[in-house]
Amino acid sequence: MRTTDPDDPSSVITTTTNFVFSMTQQVAMELCQHFMDARYIRNALDPSLTLFKDHSLHCLTPKGLHVLERFIEKTGIDADHLQPVFDSEIICPRLFHVERESTQDKIVFEYNTIITLFRWFVGQQPNYTSKDYSNLSMLQMYSKQTKGIVLADTMDRSGLLLSNAAQRHFCFDAVEALQWLCNFTSVSGRDEAAEVAAHFERVGLITLVGNPERYNNGAVIFTVYGSSEDRQYDLTARAQGEFRCVNKVYYQVTEKGRRIAGWGSKPTTPEPTAKRSSKEFEEQGGGVSEKCVTPANRLHYILKEQSYRSLFRAFLTEKYCEEHILYWLDVDAINRKSNVTSSAMSCAATNHPSSTATQAKQERRKHHQALLKKAVQIYKSYLHPNGQFELNTDYTLRNELFRFIDSVPLSPSLMHMKKGQGADLEERTARIMSCNSEQLQNLMAQFNKIQGHTFRVMLIDSLPKFVQTEKFIALQQQLGDIDFRIAGTDSALPPGTGEAFVSYSYLVK
Repeated sequence: MRTTDPDDPSSVITTTTNFVFSMTQQVAMELCQHFMDARYIRNALDPSLTLFKDHSLHCLTPKGLHVLERFIEKTGIDADHLQPVFDSEIICPRLFHVERESTQDKIVFEYNTIITLFRWFVGQQPNYTSKDYSNLSMLQMYSKQTKGIVLADTMDRSGLLLSNAAQRHFCFDAVEALQWLCNFTSVSGRDEAAEVAAHFERVGLITLVGNPERYNNGAVIFTVYGSSEDRQYDLTARAQGEFRCVNKVYYQVTEKGRRIAGWGSKPTTPEPTAKRSSKEFEEQGGGVSEKCVTPANRLHYILKEQSYRSLFRAFLTEKYCEEHILYWLDVDAINRKSNVTSSAMSCAATNHPSSTATQAKQERRKHHQALLKKAVQIYKSYLHPNGQFELNTDYTLRNELFRFIDSVPLSPSLMHMKKGQGADLEERTARIMSCNSEQLQNLMAQFNKIQGHTFRVMLIDSLPKFVQTEKFIALQQQLGDIDFRIAGTDSALPPGTGEAFVSYSYLVK
């Protein structure tokens, strides 16, 4: 809850309600086991362990760091002390959040969700391993896994005679598939991951390699059932699907799965069968043309997705207008940091429930000063004449910003500034550092106006040329535009909507 500070009407106080949970050691260990099942944490000494052990060292996984980054971004807490961790550890660049029911929190397995999840799972191109895959570093192995489940060729010995064994292509290990889904989606453990894989099998996107009866002994078999509404999209989808979870069991991506994934061609998106004949549906494997994406959505996606963002920045550098993307990213960063007003005080109240009002004000002032320093950096780098990355922005917007900064009274400690060379920069820097909470919000509103103008400049002048470059086309063929069809917009949907979306890490360089 936000209210006006009675001692300082220009400030806003954020009141945080704290819930204290008490639990036994056994309950705490069970909770940590859930964290481990969801791949938020892992054993630091032996990553292969799946059970949480007492008196053992554990660390955050790339997925856990991604979730932690989103929490910091959404709450706006002061987490500068975690920066060394984010700088030194691997972070999941993109995480697929599955759609869930609002009451029971179960995954919603609508047909389009299954198709989108499958495309996320297999990637835009077959992700085959190389012979020296086991010799790759942890970062190299993880980077390869981000492109989709790792595939290999395997022999199908389901026949009576070994001479009848046939080689199967586009295969993956069942256990590794569950691990991949736990690492790159928001499933809460192997049980949910197996449900997802079983729906892949039910729809006919993957199939078991070999005789199913061979793996009945010792295998954990997950059985799922489809909805009658699936028949509106896919006449070949079965009512029941199974996935066997045991070592040395392989599944193959079927011809239908490869067609829907778009391997070697554009991926297809199903539409209700009422609009087409069953023969046409079976011939095309359940696909039609992909959704239309607006240029603004495409630019937002490029700015958020690390691979495209790096390439776009390099393109702008060649065109001598790198300052556009740098300014957009810096303003976006300060907006995310100040997403919750007086967030430092909220953090202090959460960590120190018995802290006094004086301590809370000190924490709030510290957070306020950090935002002011970031604002000064933006002004010096992009908006002050002769700045390192001086922004060529709208004349009216720039003068409006200057007039606002010049209207901010100087703090008493900064009243006796020396005049001389660079006095204009020093004076405006001092005035920015003198902003109270309300003035800081107004200053950021000025930054946002210029950011909007910068976005339009990139949209009109740079994006059309960028998407025609050979490097962009090659990267698009490698990664594809799968994310456009997941959320339909530039970023994650608001929390609480229950719909599927993709979140992005801003810390992946």
